[in-house]
Amino acid sequence: MNKKNKLAARLLLISSLIGFTSCDNQLSTLQEMQEEGSRNQTSEEAVQNDGPSYKTDSLALVAFYNSTNGEKWSTKNNWLKSGSELKTWYGVRTEIINGEERVVSLRLGGNKLSGELPKEIGNLNELKSLVLSDNYKLGGTIPEELYNLENLKVWKMRFTDIHGSLSSKIGNLVAIDTLDLWGAPWDLTQNNYIEKDENTLLTGEIPQEICNLKNARYIVLGRNKFSGEIPQEIGNLSNLTYLDIARCKLSGELPASIGQLNKLETLFVAGNELSGELPSEMGDMSSLKEFYGNENNFSGTIPSTLSNLKKLIRLSLSDNNYTGPIPTVLSEIESLGLLYLENNKFEGEIPSQLGGEKQPLLVAVDLSNNNLTGKMPPKVAHPYIVDGVYYGVVYTTFRIEGNNIKQ
Repeated sequence: MNKKNKLAARLLLISSLIGFTSCDNQLSTLQEMQEEGSRNQTSEEAVQNDGPSYKTDSLALVAFYNSTNGEKWSTKNNWLKSGSELKTWYGVRTEIINGEERVVSLRLGGNKLSGELPKEIGNLNELKSLVLSDNYKLGGTIPEELYNLENLKVWKMRFTDIHGSLSSKIGNLVAIDTLDLWGAPWDLTQNNYIEKDENTLLTGEIPQEICNLKNARYIVLGRNKFSGEIPQEIGNLSNLTYLDIARCKLSGELPASIGQLNKLETLFVAGNELSGELPSEMGDMSSLKEFYGNENNFSGTIPSTLSNLKKLIRLSLSDNNYTGPIPTVLSEIESLGLLYLENNKFEGEIPSQLGGEKQPLLVAVDLSNNNLTGKMPPKVAHPYIVDGVYYGVVYTTFRIEGNNIKQ
């Protein structure tokens, strides 16, 4: 067992011991920003006259402060303070570009911003990083001017009240590496999880121009209310390693061009209204480790090409419309560790080789609530060895309630 398989085995065993994990666990922990605020002065006092671009950046930040209720931020050190340089303002970072100091980073996540983004944000044309996540009262729509930030590499704005649609101009952001606009389906200003109104989430179609972001490695648009189909050009995002478009209202079929994403490791499309068969081209996704296609309307045949996925660890196709026997191809994916097929209409017997000698990492299979009959596959003991240390044997655990299977 090589080093990667050892690590996968360790993680999968832990997962099996604590129970099947939810594929919705997509929340990331962001750094909390807690410092003392400082006094504020007028816009004129904040402007530094060291150059025209520096002055433009200063005025843009002043407009940003005023539009997002800067007086009520958790931390606002040096913002609009007389004589202070921009690089000392909390959350602001500058660099010398073409002999002039420019704002390149604005990071104010979890800082109690409210109000709306001003159009002047588009004047920060050397901005590379914009992180405004976890500001639950930051609302309004995305100003068109923001799409002028062609140097932007990191744009994170999850858990806000930003709503409206994504402009086709998003295709201008060709430098983007990380785009995280994950929705906030709950009102997090309350002490418990209260579902928010749809008008506080992104809506409309995902513009096909997003497929121009060929440098992007990480795109998260899930938990919004996007509708329509996944852009057919999705395969143009050749550098993607992580794509989350789950829990929206997307329909149609999964585009065949998805198979061109041979660097993609994690794909979330769960909780949409996707239909049809999975494209056979998915077998070309040589880096794929996790695929969550649960809670859709997929049907037909699971493509045999999935046996080509030598790194696939987790496969979730539960809560779909699959019928007929469980495809034997699923017992040929040697790297598979977790398999979710519950709440379909599969019938016939469980493939006898599922969890067999060719699948030493398969620790958990959920087949509950199908129409399966026959007997359980024979138990096969898998030696559990990590870093050369033998820990005993592992057997594949099957969940089979809601079927007619003899144990």
